[in-house]
Amino acid sequence: MAHPESAKIRIMTNSKTEISLTKKVFAKIVSAVSAIALAVSLAGAVSAEEYTESYDAYADNGTAAVQSADDAATAQSADVKVAGAVAEKPKLDQVKLIRETKYSDATHPYNRQTSAITVNWNAIDNAQKYEVYMKTKQKDGTYGTKWKLMGTTAGETSFTVTGLKRNWSYAFKVRAKASGYKTGKCSKVQKINTARIDYDRAGWKAMCRIVYHEVGGINDSMWDAPIVYVSDCVVNQYEAAKYLNDSLWAPYYRRYSSIQDVIYRSGGFMSDAGLAYDGATYGRVTDKVKKAVYGAVYDKVTVSGIDHDDGVYYWCNTSYRPNSYKVAYSYKIPWGYFNIWTEYWG
Repeated sequence: MAHPESAKIRIMTNSKTEISLTKKVFAKIVSAVSAIALAVSLAGAVSAEEYTESYDAYADNGTAAVQSADDAATAQSADVKVAGAVAEKPKLDQVKLIRETKYSDATHPYNRQTSAITVNWNAIDNAQKYEVYMKTKQKDGTYGTKWKLMGTTAGETSFTVTGLKRNWSYAFKVRAKASGYKTGKCSKVQKINTARIDYDRAGWKAMCRIVYHEVGGINDSMWDAPIVYVSDCVVNQYEAAKYLNDSLWAPYYRRYSSIQDVIYRSGGFMSDAGLAYDGATYGRVTDKVKKAVYGAVYDKVTVSGIDHDDGVYYWCNTSYRPNSYKVAYSYKIPWGYFNIWTEYWG
């Protein structure tokens, strides 16, 4: 006698409760359960083997319309909601990326800023691992549509991607995973730039100190432009020498392996002792100067919406208009006044 999918199958549970299921629903239950690794309780009822045995005995001519217990053991698990038999997996929370931290190694590891980016995020309860995905900025300014899995952490909330392009932008997102849980929703996208130059802690302090010194420690808003452009000058010279093989700067700075050596030892700037003598210690460097230096290093607007200029290599604190095209900016510091005379702003 044939049994259509709407035919009823009656099962007597351990609690002596009779349950009536259609053939179609019964087939879904059997195919979703691993007879080897998992015993599914249906209203406190029976084992997976008993389900399969009952159904096989009920089928025509001994031919079951569902997978056998051996097949079921290899089938993928599924969310089956029948009489509350299989509970729905709980969800993991969405990962939240930590905003890029300026002036430290929290996002860009010292010495590898031009080729590496470290992504950081908050821990998610019950998460066993995190997947980190990345997209690269294209020449047309877009980031494309395909995300690449860069790696998985074993619970750590930080991941460093290496082998990146200098002075370029990358997009990141992260999601949490755990056994027995639904995979968490991906974080919001975070875009981070690699740097124009590499530096260590001493190099960072040297750049900030020389900019602070050259603007006389002034923090007034009318000094925003000089602060930005002096920062540009420092970064541009080192970038031109080390990364661009500029004919003017490469021969001059070739002997120096770090930005602090260029500032302290080349003679083109000032020595560590000279800066200290003039009071240009790192402890006195203003936040505005740090922002300007950070903006110059990572090509980001960080002070008063002023764009950086990657074509300026000199600055001057006299009032004359410079003749060299490379001396793009000059300003005068009048004794007794906090003011700026703009001679030439490019």
